[in-house]
Amino acid sequence: MTTQKITIKDIYTRKIGGERYEYEAEYSPGESVTWNARVYRNGVLKGSTGGIETDNHLEGEELRESIVTLVEVAIEGMQGIGE
Repeated sequence: MTTQKITIKDIYTRKIGGERYEYEAEYSPGESVTWNARVYRNGVLKGSTGGIETDNHLEGEELRESIVTLVEVAIEGMQGIGE
């Protein structure tokens, strides 16, 4: 059985500094959610971030919002992202 991958493309503006970043995140729903995101600024790849969420009970829009939050927190903290 192949796990369905979901892709999110969005833009985030950092609260500190106001820099604008584009990102493309991909995740696979389920009990263990693996996610990763590539982060760009002005079309230039600045880094990537990701992780695994275990014991997941979210699905649908709630899971999507959770992944968006994880990506935006990583961008805000510049985790895995270069200037």
